[in-house]
Amino acid sequence: MQTAFQRNRTRRASNGGTNPPAESSVGLNTELETFLNLNASEAYKRQWHRLERGLRLNRIRKFVESEKTRLGLSDEDAEYLKTKLEKALDKKLLNSKTSVVYDPEKEEIQEIKGLVYHKTADGKILSSIVDKKSGVTFRKKAGSVAQVQPAQAQPEI
Repeated sequence: MQTAFQRNRTRRASNGGTNPPAESSVGLNTELETFLNLNASEAYKRQWHRLERGLRLNRIRKFVESEKTRLGLSDEDAEYLKTKLEKALDKKLLNSKTSVVYDPEKEEIQEIKGLVYHKTADGKILSSIVDKKSGVTFRKKAGSVAQVQPAQAQPEI
């Protein structure tokens, strides 16, 4: 008695491997294909904080290309900017929708908050991202503050 695995193996062996197997009905499901194509085309229409990491990296690369043409960056400067932005994304500095101005209709990054360009003496344009330092403020306890007494008037002599 043969198992299902052995039957499949003997069918493949009898086929000789030269003829492709007959197409199944799963490969012809056009509704599924159209659904997947529709979702793929709508992927960049989401807000920035809703995009997956790979889609964000794609939009960052596109932003670097637009900045390269806008500012006239060299290939080396553009590569430096791209690595800076990718590291900032890894550090989660670019995850919030307030840090990146993204237009879902145009599917492009308009502005990255905190991105600063520096021009060096030899003409290179370096970029850096200024991250906000979250300061911690402490409240004073109500009982620990000394009350200031008004000064008593001195009698004139």
